[in-house]
Amino acid sequence: MKSATGALRRRFMQNNLARAVDSNGHINPDVEANVIEWTTMFRRNWDIFAEVALGIRLKPFQRHALHLIGVSDVFFWRASRGTAKSFITALAAIIKMLLYPNSWVVITATTSDQANKIVDDKIIAELILKISPLLRYYYEQEWLVITKPSDCYIIKCTLNGSTLKVLAPTPSAKGSRSTFTIYDEVAVMKKGDIDDIFDGMLFPRQAVYLSNPIYAKNKRWVEESKAVYLTSSFYSFMWWYRTWKDCVTGYYQDKRTKYNVEASDFFVSIANNLKTWGDFRRAKRINGDIEFRMNYLNEAVGNTEDAFFSLESLKKNQILEKCFTPPTPVDFIVGNEIDNRKKRENEVRLVVSDFAWTETKSASNESDNSIAFCISGIWKKDHFERHIDYIELLPTADDADGCSDRLKELYWLYQADYLVPDGRSGGEAVMNSLSKPYDGQYGSNIPSRGLTIADEYKYQVAPNDKLDYYRSKAVDKDGVHCVIPIFGTAALNTAYWRSMKRALERGTVKLLVGMSEKQAELEDSGEYFKMSAEQLAEALAPYGQTDLLISEAVNLKTEIKNDNIKLEAPRGGHRDRAVTCAMGLLIFDYIENEWLRQQQTDDDDLDDIELVW
Repeated sequence: MKSATGALRRRFMQNNLARAVDSNGHINPDVEANVIEWTTMFRRNWDIFAEVALGIRLKPFQRHALHLIGVSDVFFWRASRGTAKSFITALAAIIKMLLYPNSWVVITATTSDQANKIVDDKIIAELILKISPLLRYYYEQEWLVITKPSDCYIIKCTLNGSTLKVLAPTPSAKGSRSTFTIYDEVAVMKKGDIDDIFDGMLFPRQAVYLSNPIYAKNKRWVEESKAVYLTSSFYSFMWWYRTWKDCVTGYYQDKRTKYNVEASDFFVSIANNLKTWGDFRRAKRINGDIEFRMNYLNEAVGNTEDAFFSLESLKKNQILEKCFTPPTPVDFIVGNEIDNRKKRENEVRLVVSDFAWTETKSASNESDNSIAFCISGIWKKDHFERHIDYIELLPTADDADGCSDRLKELYWLYQADYLVPDGRSGGEAVMNSLSKPYDGQYGSNIPSRGLTIADEYKYQVAPNDKLDYYRSKAVDKDGVHCVIPIFGTAALNTAYWRSMKRALERGTVKLLVGMSEKQAELEDSGEYFKMSAEQLAEALAPYGQTDLLISEAVNLKTEIKNDNIKLEAPRGGHRDRAVTCAMGLLIFDYIENEWLRQQQTDDDDLDDIELVW
């Protein structure tokens, strides 16, 4: 392939096409045939034009993708990170401009900043000034003129009247036209923006030859507008995946529109020396399971066949941008600002925990996690809106005192109303330790009282005899009555799984955004670059834990036995976060039912008073 391209390049230079036009702008008759032949060949092979005419060396998979873009009416390229999608996007746009006079080319972007970045980084800095001698020459001769009249760049080819714009979905974009639209990172674009703004731009190219009656009377000479979709994989329940499937179907079935599709994962980047195995291992380490599968393995992630929780219901409720940040002992000592969010009126807060160890260690529990959740509920007239404000890994290695101390700290720092521990898997040892007075690292900055069984039996799910037992065993007789322990049974497990599913489907539980989204926010604000590695890890940890919660929940295997629901993690997987979340949401159901009952009682009392009057 290299030798063939080299031969073409030598022939191209020998034909001296750069001098095929004289000073008056007339084509030399001696080379006119060559011009037609070369133009035809280049229009059918954009990859060859890139290498022969523009002098840009491409990787084999990039050549293939660029070729398909050139010959397709609709092309959809799913490619993982590290495959240089944006580079190919910019290159395809430039080629369309040069090879087809009077073209209107549009590259879409999600924001104006992203649009400007595509032009600054990919087109100007990389393609024009660094990689392609021909493009640089055109730019220096002002045959490629770049302006920025408003919030977006316009690139105009003065030789043939073609125009390139990179547009964000703003109202001002609606007046534009496009014969060739590239939807960059289409999976994160809104379908409404594409329908209302960008699809309305599509327009056939106004080629000069169409003014000739020979061609004007025959519609087959009219060029259809072209569309290119480029994106990393995302969730399969989103609209982009339907478009992908339509393109795949169109490839096999549509006889009028030429569809083509391409898929490239991270291994393609490794094979072409764009990335390394070290990059692969690093990406796997710092990304959650779902994000890694989408961004690097190029999977469209959705539900498993027997999934109890839908990925869509989890993702649509992942909207909380700010987590609760427990202050450290150092924060109190040096007088740092404390994340002491005032409780709202009619707000209830829970600290919920699940323990993954027992008094006798086994292979099945050794690798599990002990987890603590901070969950708040804000009363909304007839229900609690639950917020998962914080998730933290607890001490392990059968450290009952360490776990109980941390739960006491979270209870006071979060200003919780109730503590909901799992009474199994080491929970009994923790329950005993919880009732001891606190004497930990926070010292007098939090109360020293122990925590014991809550007096509100209407919120309790454990048998009364167990509650009485733990109340009698409490070490600190002046302890705070706030503990609602959970001792799992088949029926109770079924109840809390149903509670979680119902809350997700009704939208009454909200989760923290993903770690990558939070990191992007920190980068945009500049805070990211002010943090040490340790500070950054602590700041992102709750968001990463939320990603793991979602991954756990959607991968749980469902088994129905005797009308009870049993959810098990796949081999080598976990379910600790999902269990902890479900337990907390169940207790909120109990609290919510009592509040509703009390509200109804109050309403009845008011009616009685009105009746007396």
